[in-house]
Amino acid sequence: MMNETATITSVLVHCVDEFRRVDAQLARRQAAKREPNDTDRVAMRFITDAPTDAPVTPGDLAAHLSVSTAAITSVIRRLQERGQIVVAAHPADARSKVLRPSLRDLNSPADELTQRIESISSEFTPEQTETVARFLRRLTEEISDLT
Repeated sequence: MMNETATITSVLVHCVDEFRRVDAQLARRQAAKREPNDTDRVAMRFITDAPTDAPVTPGDLAAHLSVSTAAITSVIRRLQERGQIVVAAHPADARSKVLRPSLRDLNSPADELTQRIESISSEFTPEQTETVARFLRRLTEEISDLT
């Protein structure tokens, strides 16, 4: 049993290392093409998922992404330049702004990576999907604890 466990662990370590390598390559390619990075995708998902009656503010987005309000300015600028969001006056507080997905972004399909993830997920049973999701959640927790 010990040898089998060690082999499974070795396979997982190798697969995660390989995933990290190709993920880093993807990030470099996206940066070179000025495509949305991980932060932009998480930001868009947060903005798009917000209820219509409670739109996201820049402060909300900064808190969600765990970045400074100064850093969030760059994220908002990139999303605006790509036409993904609209920045408007807050309906209840004229001193504040709200971030809403643009109509173009609301009506467009998910980004290519998300589409591919959705396609791959159809290859797995619900039980397998839950096992993979549990592994990824635990891995995410462990990585978060390292920083």
